[in-house]
Amino acid sequence: MKTALVVGATGVVGKALVELLCEDPRYQQIILWVRRAVTFSHPKILVQQIDFDQLENITMPAVDEVFCTLGTTLKKAGSKAQFLKVDVQYPIALATLAKQANAPCFVFVSAIGANVQSNLFYYQAKGKAEQALTALQLNCLQITRPSLILGERADFRLGEKIAAWLFKFLPANVLADYRSMTGQQIAEKLIEQAQDHQEKVKIYYPSKM
Repeated sequence: MKTALVVGATGVVGKALVELLCEDPRYQQIILWVRRAVTFSHPKILVQQIDFDQLENITMPAVDEVFCTLGTTLKKAGSKAQFLKVDVQYPIALATLAKQANAPCFVFVSAIGANVQSNLFYYQAKGKAEQALTALQLNCLQITRPSLILGERADFRLGEKIAAWLFKFLPANVLADYRSMTGQQIAEKLIEQAQDHQEKVKIYYPSKM
């Protein structure tokens, strides 16, 4: 039976992912690395509070898969520097630990427009993270690029609410890669992707999920 490490368990995708992993008979333990105390309670769960600014001083335990669902917004982060820390620096540091631990698979949640050449700060940052993770040459890197993520959040995001309403009127064959998905749907795909180690690097888009 397998052990999974989840980083970003308090987000929309992360919460759904943890719940699904707990129900999955293939997994015997789910380790959660968190910054603050969380209320998850399940016999399979092991919660470890981590100082993410000191990741280089931490040794990753032997795990079968590392799921990185970290992500914030510029508004919530408060500055571009802090945003880059959460969305770029932390994932790179985690992937480096995964490489050192010889983890079989690293699953990363990015964004549909990720591109280092993008003129938009958010997508440029996601592109930088993907580029750095790929350069690490992990045993297996699974990158998921969702578009709009639907689900209950602690913070209200007006732009996402408007986009979710507009996307309802798009034909199924239009902008397929930009269709919205729930955190639950994405989490289900992450677990499915984690079972596939045939390619060193694989990128998933909503139209193929």
